[in-house]
Amino acid sequence: MMQLSGSPEAVLAAREPLPFADGLPQECSERELLDLYRRSADPAFATALFASAGRLRDRSLGRAPWWSAGISAITPCELDPLCDYCTFFSRNGAATADVVAAAGGISELGIRHLHLSGGTRLPAKDALIGGYDVHMIELVQAVREAVDVEIEVNVGPSLTRSGVRGLKELGVAAITSSLEVMNPELFARSKPGDSLAARIRLMELCEEEGMPIRSMMLVGLGETDADRVAHLHFLRRFSMLRHLRLSRYMPFPGAAAGGVRCSPWPLARLTAVARLLFPTLDLGLAAGNGPDDLALWWLAGGGNQVLGASVSMKDPRARKGADAGGEARAIAVGERVVVHDEMPRISRYLREMGLTPTFAPMF
Repeated sequence: MMQLSGSPEAVLAAREPLPFADGLPQECSERELLDLYRRSADPAFATALFASAGRLRDRSLGRAPWWSAGISAITPCELDPLCDYCTFFSRNGAATADVVAAAGGISELGIRHLHLSGGTRLPAKDALIGGYDVHMIELVQAVREAVDVEIEVNVGPSLTRSGVRGLKELGVAAITSSLEVMNPELFARSKPGDSLAARIRLMELCEEEGMPIRSMMLVGLGETDADRVAHLHFLRRFSMLRHLRLSRYMPFPGAAAGGVRCSPWPLARLTAVARLLFPTLDLGLAAGNGPDDLALWWLAGGGNQVLGASVSMKDPRARKGADAGGEARAIAVGERVVVHDEMPRISRYLREMGLTPTFAPMF
């Protein structure tokens, strides 16, 4: 059993972090993990937990946040019915020329790390090739010919082994399979056209092929504390896992799911526990989070990838070169593409925390 050093008050009085300098032991059970997560609801205990997680992050990854950017809606979502909390889907994928133009606009900002994200086309059962295998290979090739950027791919469980191998051969940095929630009943109710088994299988394919994995947890959809901890514990089986993003659930206008926005507190506590489980993992923020979440995320051991720019394909404000408001910039690239540069504001937030973002990983 893990031994926690006394009461939260005793830990704080000694001004020492919890005794997990090297992370949690491999033999840490799901039950012990759940106890740790539940105890962290107490801000006094969480303070000590965050201190341990932050020190482990500093030693394992350093204190240098680095910029990434994303292009979404690159492929149509063919799930039917659609996920009941998603408003990001598009039934029409972006033209290759627009994706290449967007990548060029992002590259001109200095960013050299790019996520290509799109909707899902589930491959036929037992198909050797299908889904978006061919499309993604061709799209990555087109982007690579135009700009020098590191690319990660996220099209849900749309890839077969053939697609994983093809993208690996092209040097794709990681393939995303976002499990989102590990409660099968909640997953089926919220994502009736999707497949949790297919998402897990994609992770297994990446593991077998030696392809780095990127995944995501959605916090606050209706899952229990036990579900969250089981999700983290499950991820320990994947040695190729390189990046885990955590998303605060938000009931976006127009989505059927309803509910209330997840508080930042459970997500921060989960970030700290995840850091102790995965000392070298990049723990990032996802949809539902914003720049105002950066401080608590960092204190809890998050790091180091930061989203500095995103892309939309039709924004009439940017056609006139209009400022996006405040410190953000909306930059028109071609006729349909708009690059939204958030780096000025996020840089200010990070500087106030004593951090200086860079354009490349520093580890």
